[in-house]
Amino acid sequence: MKRLLSVLTTAALCLSSASALAEYDEFSCVTNTSLKLSSLECVTCGITKYYADQGIELNPSHRWVALLGLMVRENKLTPQGGRGIVRDTDAHEVFVKEVIKRIQVYGVCNEFTVPEMGSRSKNMHDMTAQDWKEFSMFLTGDKIPSDDTYDKLAKKLGFKSNNGLFGSDKGPKASLDYLFEGHMENLTLDEKRSLFKEKLNQALEPDYTIAGDKKNKSVEFVRSGDEGKGLKRCLSDIRERYFRKQMSDQETYKMCGVIADSCDIQRGSLDRGLDFCAHRGMGLRPASTTQPPPFGGNGGGRMPPPPRPATSGKGIN
Repeated sequence: MKRLLSVLTTAALCLSSASALAEYDEFSCVTNTSLKLSSLECVTCGITKYYADQGIELNPSHRWVALLGLMVRENKLTPQGGRGIVRDTDAHEVFVKEVIKRIQVYGVCNEFTVPEMGSRSKNMHDMTAQDWKEFSMFLTGDKIPSDDTYDKLAKKLGFKSNNGLFGSDKGPKASLDYLFEGHMENLTLDEKRSLFKEKLNQALEPDYTIAGDKKNKSVEFVRSGDEGKGLKRCLSDIRERYFRKQMSDQETYKMCGVIADSCDIQRGSLDRGLDFCAHRGMGLRPASTTQPPPFGGNGGGRMPPPPRPATSGKGIN
């Protein structure tokens, strides 16, 4: 009888442990139908998974990730050079890859709220259903919006028109482009991050001196005051989280891998330079020591980038 009780107790403990492990292994993240339809659910959930693996709770801003997706939609998404519809298989994969690559360069913030957000359920995080309705037409549509439409959305995101910064008066969309200046250039990962850090410093510079005098800023592309606090808080979070102590190439590469797995995206060979997670100028050790490193160097430490072309090329990195 004692032996039977022992066996039953052991079995119960095993079942209890198995249930606990199953619950622990079942990964969950903040999501909703709109996020799924935008093709960005796997990206935000992958980011959350990457941090959860390190014991850090982070639900990335859906609005910031959608903003990066908006920038990607301006680019060519098909091998034939067309912009494509994100719902199409080929264009969808290119779209998701490019969003992930921008996450690697610019990072994410925890929350990015805007004025007059209204009520939202927990699974909507920092975007309402109405917000998603406006973003979806950009992210999944087969046409690129007009400049006026882009300006309206950029203004809602907290960007402002600039007077003379770009040579003449430009709308909020020009300010949004300015934040990500140089991304489409043939630059290394560090060079892109350096440009972005410069913009972060400009956006987050105090409006007043220590003496209380209003500063005459030469560059101002983010709204000031309460109307723009959501954007400023997001950019401040990014600067603290990603650029106070910049992510190493290895950490950046690992994060991309976790997100790619979440999105079921196949990655090419690192030692052949075909892995989309490996940006130009990254110091990564190839998997094979018999093949030359994809970016030059001896396979260890930070490798120098390849020679810069005579003219800076345009195109998706």
